Amino acid sequence: MDALLGERLNNEPVVFRGYTDSELLLAIAVSAGFWFPAALVAGFFAGSISMALGMAMLAVIGSIVGGASLYQKWKRGRPDHYLQQRLRIWLADAGIVKTRLVRHHGVMSLGREFL
Repeated sequence: MDALLGERLNNEPVVFRGYTDSELLLAIAVSAGFWFPAALVAGFFAGSISMALGMAMLAVIGSIVGGASLYQKWKRGRPDHYLQQRLRIWLADAGIVKTRLVRHHGVMSLGREFL
């Protein structure tokens, strides 16, 4: 039991349907960042901004619950922080950010070849 305690303390706790606390905050920020401006625009054209904000809150909750289910299926069977590393690699390939991950493809050798 003591051998497992150290490993469990280093992992983030699961908070909601497979999301860790940092992933949950990111999901809230992304879904709110999408739904609230969309609702404001829709509410402006419909003439009822307060009704649109209420719908945006429901859409944010639905996005988080639905996204948590999809994320849980997507994350199943993969090691810790696998998806975060794949995101960093994708962003580095797109030229958006620089990554500190070692990404070299090639054959390893000692640098000496005797033929």
